[in-house]
Amino acid sequence: MSLAPGREALDVSWDFEWWNTGSFWARGFFSHLQAGWAKAEHRAHVGWLELPGRSVLFDVGYAPRFHDCAAPRLAAVYRWATPATIPPGSSVRERLAGRKVYQLLLSHWHADHTGGLLDIPEATVWRPFSSHEAVRQEALSAWAPLKGILAGQFPADLLGRPGEPFSARLHDVEAAPLMALPVGRWPFLSVLDGSCRDVFGDGSLAAVDLPGHALGHYGALFQTQLAGRPVLVLLCGDAVWDERELTAGWTRGPAALFGFHSLSEAAKTTRLLRRLCAAAKACGMERDLYVLPTHCRLAANRFVAAGGRD
Repeated sequence: MSLAPGREALDVSWDFEWWNTGSFWARGFFSHLQAGWAKAEHRAHVGWLELPGRSVLFDVGYAPRFHDCAAPRLAAVYRWATPATIPPGSSVRERLAGRKVYQLLLSHWHADHTGGLLDIPEATVWRPFSSHEAVRQEALSAWAPLKGILAGQFPADLLGRPGEPFSARLHDVEAAPLMALPVGRWPFLSVLDGSCRDVFGDGSLAAVDLPGHALGHYGALFQTQLAGRPVLVLLCGDAVWDERELTAGWTRGPAALFGFHSLSEAAKTTRLLRRLCAAAKACGMERDLYVLPTHCRLAANRFVAAGGRD
């Protein structure tokens, strides 16, 4: 596929739902210094996007197997630090209810984003930038859970038999061409110039390079409808954990010392997203952009209050 003559990128409105697959509660201070000692909820959202004849998932969140995979040895430390509750009916497999997934956008390989990976047997999987070999080596290490990796959630061929079916479904995000963003319509998108790739080849969705939290980490940018008007949504994964990092200057707490690939790259990405939100506000278009971090209840509630679906 390719962008039709006369069309610009991101001009197709996806049907979009922002599903919560489970959550855990922890003292706010550990994730954000400004959050204090009160407990805060950390959700694991996934995005369901649909067009006629096409469907996409962004991440696969928690699944019940998380509790089994996080039980033995060092993995129990991960489960203790993130004691997830996964309500009945909330997993990707249950929410899909038999619907087919054609494309899976996997922002990164951490356990709270890959729990449902074994439940998506046919989709093309867009893996994070330059991460496959590195994550295979990490998954084989006894220290993997301390880096947020639970190998029991991965298909067996990811770990060492790259010719088998799952590996055959993997596509590299960085192999997709760069996308020319529609800055005439959405001027604030100039902030992301050079960071977006046209993964589907038709301009309908951009994979956005958001490095730092994990190797190859990326987000997804697309158009949807809220209350009958077009808006842009950026699913930013774990580039930030809470939207107040972008709007109120919040900074991450001690939890950021564990599992991050590069704190300096993560800080650059946070500054990039702050500039994006500031540019939208400067254009008078702050209501036209929704940045949704995977774990942020506040952003999810604001999106739903504006007419979004969960």
